Amino acid sequence: MHTGIERFALHMSQELYRIDANTKVVSTQTIPGIPYSKSPCSIAISNRFFGKREYILRAIWDQTFFRRHLSKAMFDLVFFPIQDGLLFPSVNQIITVHDLHYQHFDSSISDCRNEISRFRTKLYKYKMPHILEHSVAVVAVSESTKQDIVVSFGINPDKIHVIYNGYDEFRFHAIENTQPTLDRYVLQSGNYFLFVGSILKHKNIVRLVQAFARLETEAILVLAGACKDADYLEDIKKAAADLGILETRLRYLEYVSDDDLPFLYNGAISFVLPSLHEGFGVPIIEAMACGTPVITSNCSAMPEIAGDAALLVDPTSVESIAAAMQEILDHPQRAEVLRSAGLERAKQFRWSSSAQKLYEVFKMVSES
Repeated sequence: MHTGIERFALHMSQELYRIDANTKVVSTQTIPGIPYSKSPCSIAISNRFFGKREYILRAIWDQTFFRRHLSKAMFDLVFFPIQDGLLFPSVNQIITVHDLHYQHFDSSISDCRNEISRFRTKLYKYKMPHILEHSVAVVAVSESTKQDIVVSFGINPDKIHVIYNGYDEFRFHAIENTQPTLDRYVLQSGNYFLFVGSILKHKNIVRLVQAFARLETEAILVLAGACKDADYLEDIKKAAADLGILETRLRYLEYVSDDDLPFLYNGAISFVLPSLHEGFGVPIIEAMACGTPVITSNCSAMPEIAGDAALLVDPTSVESIAAAMQEILDHPQRAEVLRSAGLERAKQFRWSSSAQKLYEVFKMVSES
């Protein structure tokens, strides 16, 4: 199951190649629909996946080998779809900022309880001001993230272009018969609340567990996503154990295939994302596209992305989260309204239109 940033990189690469076959993608993974080519191209996209625990290697590769490659090739610009870039680029550089949650939370709330994570956070805080300063343009995935960049780094807002994420409309849609797929996860359609996202402390999952334990229901809570903070996962399990729901009403699915994820959304009573901070929140749109009622937070980018098609809660209040979940259970007509509104809302977020906006930024930079 790809993260939101990985989905952005993959889909933007594919759509940009569709718009302009002169786009060259530098990646350690094969990307469907993009043939390998050695010929000089006008645009280079650095789209690299070295693995979850190889951030230092990736940073070194960027500032040395990749920078040297750009100097030798005949590129007009380089675009980083991930939240990174060159400190001193040899060509016009555009970077993407997906979120700045590391600016808002100290080590007690972010994923900084292991040495690698702490080093990565410190490196980001050192690098990002320099990378932003030496980039000709910056892509922010929401207006909320744009304002974050302006306030945190003093960047001229005219330099920042808001381009929303999209969703894979061929995979995420309403599905009538979900049970055969759900059987593989020992789940019953219509009998679980669903959280999708990495296991990180700012995702606020402990409060979600505490809120769920207050509900008057026989449903279960399903958490689906890669564990990026093992200590926090233990905190979640301890909270569930203390509330007496660990063995009976809480399910953690560390890995769900991309093919199966739409079925999980479709079978859920509601998708719940009570995060403390999101730069966008891709699962919000994926759930809406599947016709799943959405509950999410009333802060950072989440109200901007959800619009009026979700129940918004105070993520710091267990009572607020629980009340929204109980409302979905008690009022089927309210759930149906959210379902219909979500299906319409999702149509506003398409990778093809996002890539076209990005390509216009490329042209503007190249022609200036």
